Amino acid sequence: MDLSKISFVDLETTGASPNSDRIIEIGILRVENGKLVKTYQTLINPETHLPPFIENMTGIHAQELENAPTFSQIKEDVENLLKDSVFVAHNVRFDYGFLKNEFKRFGILFRSKHFCTVKLSRTLYPRRRRHNLDSIIDRFKIECEARHRAYGDAEVLWKFYQLLEKLHGPQRLLEAIKHISKRPSLPLNLRNSLNTKLASCPGVYIFLDKNDTPLYIGKSINLKNRVLSHFSRDLTSTQESKIGQFTQRIELIPTAGELSALIKESGLIKRLSPLYNRTLRVKHELAVARKSEKDGYPTINLERAKKISPSESQDILATFRSIKQGKDFLHLLARDNNLCHKLLSLEKTSASLENTKSGCFQYRLGNCFGACIKKEDPLRYSMRFAQSFTTSKVKPWPFPGPIAIEEKHPEVDMTANFIVDKWCLIQEDSETIFDLDVYKILKRWLSNPKNLKNVKVLNGYGNDARFVKRQSSHVADTSFVTD
Repeated sequence: MDLSKISFVDLETTGASPNSDRIIEIGILRVENGKLVKTYQTLINPETHLPPFIENMTGIHAQELENAPTFSQIKEDVENLLKDSVFVAHNVRFDYGFLKNEFKRFGILFRSKHFCTVKLSRTLYPRRRRHNLDSIIDRFKIECEARHRAYGDAEVLWKFYQLLEKLHGPQRLLEAIKHISKRPSLPLNLRNSLNTKLASCPGVYIFLDKNDTPLYIGKSINLKNRVLSHFSRDLTSTQESKIGQFTQRIELIPTAGELSALIKESGLIKRLSPLYNRTLRVKHELAVARKSEKDGYPTINLERAKKISPSESQDILATFRSIKQGKDFLHLLARDNNLCHKLLSLEKTSASLENTKSGCFQYRLGNCFGACIKKEDPLRYSMRFAQSFTTSKVKPWPFPGPIAIEEKHPEVDMTANFIVDKWCLIQEDSETIFDLDVYKILKRWLSNPKNLKNVKVLNGYGNDARFVKRQSSHVADTSFVTD
């Protein structure tokens, strides 16, 4: 990395989100060949509300920002000042991410080599517990005329860099910067190391905040790579930024393989309901579309269901997270396949189609072919109805009976065994129910021919498969505690 041109940057903002918050002050010190050549500082009108706690922390008041320039007015000055230089900040993810997002709003792609002085401090002083700016100011007796103001904090970074160069020498400092630049940018409050042997296996990871509240749960066939990937994504990601900001501890749960990790992840998300998992969060209702018949025409009953038994799953045409989601799906299905709204229970109908003098509203619009008034042939309508639900219907169980699935991971000496029948996990002392998420996991996993070598059909067990003794595997829970 060429360090002949460096820009030390600090920002004050209205909050922590690069997408929804704005910059209110920027301070830049540009250094070339070891000499300070340009400085820049200005308040910025964020064109949005300034929270009181930001006013209290920075001393910047909303009235001061009213006549300040907007970012649109200073963007060219900032871009020119940072051009062709290495971007340096304390928690560079935050400052770099905010600036990148501000430029993006005006169609400007801002990219720059960058490194973080927090990571640099950790690399050079690994035995020190704290590396925040206050700790560095106190440890090295650095004078700061305006703490929590952009230019004052940026100036501290320049002084800190000069001290490091003097204490360690230019070559050692360069080596340290190259070293940290090769690593993903980890959050400030996480240690920059993981247990490699453990973290490289399949499993589930949990990001927890200072109160051990789950923030995010994920899974991977390589825990270390997956966890680090969260902190090396685009720095404008609001979710990743928040996860990085609030995570205080990472808990890793190794598993015997991918299937074990998928099932473990699904169960943990339902039980713990982490803040930033959106797709598998605990749902308070499940809706099912069951097929029935009225006057020779297939119809739909959309109803809530607390649980679904394995025997019911084959008679269900579609499953949903809620009644609303089910109705939205049926509306689309009716539109794309000219199905009758009355027969799909999307419009009130009489007990018998013979008593219906006028068709459904969609019939009057020409979108329904008249099944609601027995005008369309029942067989033709039934065939179109069946075809419409082909993809949403629960797939038939592809085996003649229950199956046993075994997963092994030789590196961590782990084995897991599952008994599955009709897309349901069979467990001792536990009621067998149809779980929509487990069904999707198993359907996808079993569709891979490579996985079928670990599958054995249990002929002869039939419906008594629940009594097959399931071997248990020891799964260690390993936590990596941060500073």
